Amino acid sequence: MSDPVASIANSPPNRHVSDYAQLPAFERVISVVADTLVGRDVGKELKVPRAKQNKLIALGLAGQRFMVVSSSDEVHSPVWYHLVQGGRELGLEFAGYLTADPEIFDLIAYRHDNKRTGASREQQAEAERAIDDMLANSSPLEWFRSVIHRCLMAGGSDLHIEVRGDIARARVRLDGLMRNLGSFPTRIAMDGISAAYTVLAEDRSRSEVAFNAGVPQAAMIPVEVGDQRVTLRYQSHPAVGGMDVVMRILRSNSESRTKLLTLDRLGYTDWQNERLQDALSSAWGGIFVAGVTGSGKTTTLNTMMAQLMRQGSRKLITIEDPVEYEMSGVTHLSIQRTADGAAGSNPFHGAMLSFLRMDPDVGLFGEIRDSLSANMAQVAIQTGHKILSTVHATSALGVISRLASPNVGLNREDLCNPEFISALVYQVLVPLNCEHCKLPASQVLSADEVQTYSEGFGLDTSNIFCASDRGCAQCRKPGIDYAGSIRNGTMGLKVGAEVIVPDLRMLELLQQRRDLEARRYWRSRRKAPFNDQDMDGKEAWGHVLFDVCQGRVDPFYFERTFGNAAQLANSLIKD
Repeated sequence: MSDPVASIANSPPNRHVSDYAQLPAFERVISVVADTLVGRDVGKELKVPRAKQNKLIALGLAGQRFMVVSSSDEVHSPVWYHLVQGGRELGLEFAGYLTADPEIFDLIAYRHDNKRTGASREQQAEAERAIDDMLANSSPLEWFRSVIHRCLMAGGSDLHIEVRGDIARARVRLDGLMRNLGSFPTRIAMDGISAAYTVLAEDRSRSEVAFNAGVPQAAMIPVEVGDQRVTLRYQSHPAVGGMDVVMRILRSNSESRTKLLTLDRLGYTDWQNERLQDALSSAWGGIFVAGVTGSGKTTTLNTMMAQLMRQGSRKLITIEDPVEYEMSGVTHLSIQRTADGAAGSNPFHGAMLSFLRMDPDVGLFGEIRDSLSANMAQVAIQTGHKILSTVHATSALGVISRLASPNVGLNREDLCNPEFISALVYQVLVPLNCEHCKLPASQVLSADEVQTYSEGFGLDTSNIFCASDRGCAQCRKPGIDYAGSIRNGTMGLKVGAEVIVPDLRMLELLQQRRDLEARRYWRSRRKAPFNDQDMDGKEAWGHVLFDVCQGRVDPFYFERTFGNAAQLANSLIKD
């Protein structure tokens, strides 16, 4: 009669594990590292030779079952079969086996070596010494750098570490979308985060002296990974069941990037570019760029500054918290705002006063978000300076409402002066279809969905394409888990924007607080169809709709950003 264990053992592995979260739930590690296989301790652990401790491990599962995890080259080796047979002799049911990447063995050991049930005191002490050695040898920092390296290899813009219970999940923002990077034991993730914040963060940038998971914290963390040097804009916050850490990746080669970036390369149309060039060429007034967090506002402003820098005829100064792009020919003032915002203690106030005394032509203020920054920007504009800044608002015209809100407090009469505003901009970022694997919309969308774009917006749907679900070798990034997600065939991002240079009629309506009439007036100026790059009278969704009809953006991401396409089409009828 054949041996059922042998038949299972000789079958292919259940799967390969490259992510700690892919491991099945297990209660304990039932194998121990030993110098010999002789003398198995019945009722306790199985023995693995020290030379193979990072290649073989046996896990105890619920219900008196066990599983063997090994490297691919150890499957069916004598020691591997020794574990299978040994577990059976201990009265356990063999539940199969997995193969795993080398780091999985380190993660299991890091979490479980000091929790062995049934291990001798000497074995527990050895495990604890091993963990102490890992900490002493900066393993937490090495783990932290390895995660940053994986994020950089994938081309991510932000890294999110979400700690919940025993598992910490790392996710990366790629092409504006959240993608899974991997999962780790909470202990090693917390040790890595704590070490990075306490040891690597710039002293003056830390909101607290030492890492504390129980309170929100912020810092700037410079990190060297291979031949790259990046700075992380770190923000953490406690969450139910754990904490979240979000780190924006600021690459140190930003100067070379800004030399290459232009507004048209960001995705602005020729019509929009012309209006912004006119706004930049004037000697005064403000250009205000609005958008949600992560919509590329700072990149757009620095692209404008890079253009002015290349002209070389103006004194350019930035005041930022923090400085994200460094450019030769531009004076950067990096400050950290205080929590209380008091003028006497707030470094932003001092930087603004210095700005006005440094004979500038153009100033970039990282963000106008309170009365202090707004009043200083107003003084700068009214004394003949060109000011570029970001504002948190949900539309270009919404910038006026935001600046006139009680929290910011500018007077509408001052705001709506023709010499105060050069341009109002609202922008979003949308993923671009991968040109190598995109699919005709007729193969992906329903007939009703296709009809919405043809009849509702007057578009030629034969030019509309969708991102493929699987992606391809050209667009899939290394180390990213794409399982469970759709429309993965994207490569890069582009701006979708609304650009308004207010005329006198619009300024009158805004000054009189007739904001809805001002919006209707703006939309009434649209004369060009949606397949035309003329963006007069078009909101940001009209710009992205133009990209949809050019085959650059998937309708799925258009609707994900702006809502149901049929409802947008109906809003045109109501106008």
